[in-house]
Amino acid sequence: MDLYAIDSDTESYAETSDSEEDQEECELTYCGHAQNILSSLDESIGKIDNFLSFERGFLHGDIVCSAADPSGQLGRVVGVDMLVDLETSSGDIIKHVNSKKLSRVRSFVSGDCVVMGPWIGRVIRAFDLVTVVFSDGARCEMLLRDSEVLKPIPPILFEDAPYFYYPGQRVRIVHPSISKSGTWLCGSWKSSRDEGVVSHVDVGLVHVNWITSVTNVWGGQSSSPPNFQDPKKLTLLSCFPYANWQLGDWCTLSDCEGSLWENSDKSCFMSMTWKSSSDTQTAIGTYGSDYSQTYVVAKTKSSVDVLWQDGSTSLGLEPQSLVPVSTLGDHDFWPGQFILEKLTVEDNGRCQRTGIVTSVDALERTVKVKWAVSVDSDTVSYGDGLTEETVSAYELVLHPDFSFFTGEVIIRSAVNIENSEANLTNGTVAVSRESLDTSSAFLSCIGNVLGYNDEGLEVQWASGAISRVQHFEIIALDRILDDSLESMIEEHTTDDLVDMAEQEKMHLEDTKSALEESAGDCTGSLRKATAFLFSKTAFNFLTNVASSLFGAHDSTSSSSVNADSQYQIVTTAELQPSAEDISEEKQTMELITQFEKPTLASENAMTKGFDVVTDCSDHHFVKEIGHENVKRGWVKKIQQEWSILQNDLPDGIHVRVYEERMDLLRACLVGAAGTPYHDNLFFFDIFFPPDYPHEPPSVHYHSGGLRLNPNLYESGKVCLSLLKTWAGTGSEVWDPENSTVLQLLLSLQALVLNEKPYFNEAGYDKFMGKADGEKNSITYNENAFLLSCKSMTYILHKPPKHFENFVKEHFTCCAPHILDACKAYLGGDLVGHARDSAYISDDGCKNSSTGFKIMLAKLLPKLVTTFSEAGIPCSP
Repeated sequence: MDLYAIDSDTESYAETSDSEEDQEECELTYCGHAQNILSSLDESIGKIDNFLSFERGFLHGDIVCSAADPSGQLGRVVGVDMLVDLETSSGDIIKHVNSKKLSRVRSFVSGDCVVMGPWIGRVIRAFDLVTVVFSDGARCEMLLRDSEVLKPIPPILFEDAPYFYYPGQRVRIVHPSISKSGTWLCGSWKSSRDEGVVSHVDVGLVHVNWITSVTNVWGGQSSSPPNFQDPKKLTLLSCFPYANWQLGDWCTLSDCEGSLWENSDKSCFMSMTWKSSSDTQTAIGTYGSDYSQTYVVAKTKSSVDVLWQDGSTSLGLEPQSLVPVSTLGDHDFWPGQFILEKLTVEDNGRCQRTGIVTSVDALERTVKVKWAVSVDSDTVSYGDGLTEETVSAYELVLHPDFSFFTGEVIIRSAVNIENSEANLTNGTVAVSRESLDTSSAFLSCIGNVLGYNDEGLEVQWASGAISRVQHFEIIALDRILDDSLESMIEEHTTDDLVDMAEQEKMHLEDTKSALEESAGDCTGSLRKATAFLFSKTAFNFLTNVASSLFGAHDSTSSSSVNADSQYQIVTTAELQPSAEDISEEKQTMELITQFEKPTLASENAMTKGFDVVTDCSDHHFVKEIGHENVKRGWVKKIQQEWSILQNDLPDGIHVRVYEERMDLLRACLVGAAGTPYHDNLFFFDIFFPPDYPHEPPSVHYHSGGLRLNPNLYESGKVCLSLLKTWAGTGSEVWDPENSTVLQLLLSLQALVLNEKPYFNEAGYDKFMGKADGEKNSITYNENAFLLSCKSMTYILHKPPKHFENFVKEHFTCCAPHILDACKAYLGGDLVGHARDSAYISDDGCKNSSTGFKIMLAKLLPKLVTTFSEAGIPCSP
């Protein structure tokens, strides 16, 4: 109403501005309204400021870096101490409450991990058990599967309540049958008793999705329990719950004594006035302990303990002094982690060493490792007097079986269950198979990782006990599930391969039978007449096209015709030209002679950018079928692709096509200058499917077992939107009308093998220009160049067919540049910028890391030796 009055006064002031008295009166009125508005606005801004003044929160296991040095070493949060301010429903504030004294309003919520006997499950939904108090003192418990059975009655205490029901809420019973079937704790059911106040809410029924059981992991069999369970039978699997509180969370207090109430005059429980709906009487009832007070987290203040990569620990750090790290590099390690030494092809037969990290130099990419003498299912020995060794981070990987993260769900290993004895914080407990005859005993076999501690892991078991275990004593739940998924995929893939093999075998048998049954020598004569032009496969291919275009009127084959198709697919065996079909044969020959005769590459012409070759036996897609039965226009499209490649190939791209298989192609890309791939060779096998160009070609990368790029996998998979192996829009996706193989090759060379391949990883482009992203990019480039050097040795030892001469000529020309770049990198130049010492990366880095130099110094002699063995003159 005040706002409308202001608008009215303003209009009056404008209309009677000739009168000074009116002006003064209006001004005073306006100022009064303005003062009220500004006063309210100040109060609102104050509330907004209080809300926005929240601090950055961290949880155990979070990766952080110093705000003062975001490009420096990383840290892992190992401890959180939190104080909170709580707000009551009446707006009173209780300050500085230790978060360890807070409890959740609901004992279970969706997403919780729970344990029941040997089984581990995930909560899908929790159903409320609501206690309602009536005006005459009667109380009733009702299990609610439907939130519509109780309707809130105004006034609403919390407009944005996270739960539908909460203590102190006035409700009306919509369906009397619910209260009639409920449990009456005091009094009995009456149909007229339909309004009350919620005094307590908890979980009465839980829907659980069971994941796996301890006995199943140990190799036994156990059937899963029912999905709907009594919450009293479930044990919540949770660690560090006191560090997870956020602004707006609802909670209750487990302790109401002492200094908690020094800032509030309110008692621990509510005192409420309740008026009956009949308005004939008013009952004032103080329900006392019937109510559990609910609070809202209004403010948090925390300090964190951080374990840094160099092994030091900082205690009680302010969150504002830290910055969260969104993405972790592949070569970042922490003290206490188990690692493995990378092995290469040259290390074949050598035992892979296992060690534990003691400290890390994040900037120089070096790691101090204490190597284990033996690691098996029973023992881990570090050896007496064994000194630490400083190694490059690039020659280490996390141990696949002994790597755990904070908060991870683990299961005790069956191999060690017989003799496993833990030093618990509340005593010594021994776990054996004989003790697992009750459901509660399994609570000592399932737990959460708290962190690394004294060359071991600290685990909180579901029983509440905390103990130190060795890595080999436990198994990660996620790893178990991943292994099960991989087994299912492998089994499915194997079945698919068997089916494909059977189909191919049947296809060959059918083709053989058709050839044996074909009558006359005309087909044979036709083959002899064209043998001087084409190989057998090429002739079969073209005659298939001819038969598709012209048909075989007298054919007695049983080939099917698609009524919706504009052409008919006829196999070579079905071509049975007779004297009556001589004109059709002439048409076929005319069609064949229209295609340009392939020119085979001579021995001296192998280094040309485009050449036609024979023998595709080592091609990845050589066993692909369908090239003999292609659609109209396929041959013409391939011929166009060949023409484009022959005329427009840029420097750095070389292509070989096959005389006998027009559906196959092999390409070689030269790594561009300014990238970590400079002067290396990358080989791709390409297959044109029968429905090309409506579908993109299939591409296989010759990886040599190395992962040099986020888009190029060890398996040979190429991840690119142009190939429909990744999402994309616009020109990024394959367009049958405009896309070509040349476009594909240029995309691989320019977009995949680029200057900063780290950001090719899905979602990583958002970290470009940020300190942690640019730092990881430098690290990725260093490792990519090391892998590129290894790739060069593999290619020289076994070059792909038809590129033997090119490989030797290329490295003969580039070896001096490659070795010169290696020397520059050993001198400190950044990868991709050899002899450019003035170059500074986007994160301020000026020099290559010591860890990179250590690895390069090991690789360089091997690279020189490989060049020499290939007859390439070079000097180290």
